[in-house]
Amino acid sequence: MQITPHIHALKTPLGPDPGRFVHVYLIYGDNITVIDTGFNGTEKLITEYILSTGRNPSEIRLVILTHAHPDHTGSAKALRDLTGCTIAAHPLDAAEIEHPDPAFLKPPAPGMQPMVSGGTPIGLLIEEGAIIDLGQGLVLEVLSTPGHTPGSISLYLGKEKALFTGDTVQAPGRSPIFSDPVALVRSLRRLAAIQGIRHYLPSHDLPAQGEETYRRLNDSVNYIRRIHKVIRKAVADTPGTPDPLALAGRVSADLDLPLGPGPHAAFIARSIQADLAAQGLDELLRE
Repeated sequence: MQITPHIHALKTPLGPDPGRFVHVYLIYGDNITVIDTGFNGTEKLITEYILSTGRNPSEIRLVILTHAHPDHTGSAKALRDLTGCTIAAHPLDAAEIEHPDPAFLKPPAPGMQPMVSGGTPIGLLIEEGAIIDLGQGLVLEVLSTPGHTPGSISLYLGKEKALFTGDTVQAPGRSPIFSDPVALVRSLRRLAAIQGIRHYLPSHDLPAQGEETYRRLNDSVNYIRRIHKVIRKAVADTPGTPDPLALAGRVSADLDLPLGPGPHAAFIARSIQADLAAQGLDELLRE
């Protein structure tokens, strides 16, 4: 789907459920820049889409990974092997991309392929304030937006007034996955302070325009507030020392979410653990 003359969004599957997806974004400048790569195997969809628009996958020169989770990094190695492109990521998530969890390199179920095509070297480390010139007046600014992961980034394309948020925006109705809820709330408020955003381009939600951007950012803060209350109530209702993994089912149910398979529960358990360890979250959410 073409968003602007320079930006394309490719909705790629996130398992067999058609309601679950991750966006891969393509920026057409002098060359092609790819933002996130989906799971292993998505490189086929990316190359087919590029060919359908009259460009060539060999034009891919840069792949930017917003963070280290496998639904964003899964095809990075395959794209690099195919095109020789440079892979860029924040230093705090780079090691996990270069050396992925061994579990991601194995099929999650019979008949399925591994989530990640393999570890891949990060050729460009990008941090807050980095500027990437893509040609044709297209300049990407890197925004450090930790919270989902320590090295999560967002990207702002000034010419198009387009904001790529990766997984920084935790949409209501989706599983809470964060490493630091305090950092996440601050990141969301930082993004909401950017004036004049025209195109909002998230990973697991539909793109939006204009004021809808700010509504979704605010909704995400409110959702984190709700998650925090649900976690604290679950802990208060549970005798003894809280076990985040044991609480995952209760928290999911109270948020009206399906728990999903084992690895999914583990992700939620880590978020519960992060919430319990957070300092100053109550005060921040009252602001």
